[in-house]
Amino acid sequence: MEKNTFYFSRSRKDTIEIPFRTDSVLTKQLLESALNKRISLSKQSIIGEKQILYGQPSDSLYVRMMHESDNFIAEQLLVLSSSTLSDTLSGKKTREYILENQLANLQQPPRWVDGSGLSRYNLFTPESMVAVLNKMYKTVPRQRLFSIFPENAVSGTLKEWNYDGGYPKLYAKSGSLSNNYCLSGYLITKTGKTLIFSFMNNHYQQPTSEVKKKMQQVLRQIADSY
Repeated sequence: MEKNTFYFSRSRKDTIEIPFRTDSVLTKQLLESALNKRISLSKQSIIGEKQILYGQPSDSLYVRMMHESDNFIAEQLLVLSSSTLSDTLSGKKTREYILENQLANLQQPPRWVDGSGLSRYNLFTPESMVAVLNKMYKTVPRQRLFSIFPENAVSGTLKEWNYDGGYPKLYAKSGSLSNNYCLSGYLITKTGKTLIFSFMNNHYQQPTSEVKKKMQQVLRQIADSY
């Protein structure tokens, strides 16, 4: 239809995000208006050295993806990452490169088929998740790393996970499907130690809220013991 026209029931609350549709002519007009200069379009390749002009810091995008569980952003990042490997946009190329390089030493090789995080097609074990989180902990500054993850009692899907006494602190990402709930990240214990964990619950039939309560109890016991 090529139109931003939406229909929804008045009885249902919803949020509509309208995409920004653009083309070369519109971009030219916007640039001319912003720069107050004439700009011409050309199909000729640019001669000389080329540089990438970066926009806002990437962490703002990572926070959006992690805190809002935005699988669309995750999939797009996976595809766009392949532009640094070749001239082809391919999520498969990115996955293969990472598995053959950054994740080549995983003791339990995963099956990784898309960028949506937790899905029924991706098969990662808790041990593999812990190994990846450990790599991140060793290479990314602690303050920056923890700011990207949702924090319990503060943000994201862990906002309602509030413990008496303020501990343990969790910086972790959840993933859920019907009858499946997983949580992986970093646990700060009562004594200040940082533990890396991956908690996976599969094929349960009770309400997910009950599973979460049990998980919180286990994590609290671990925090008290270390």
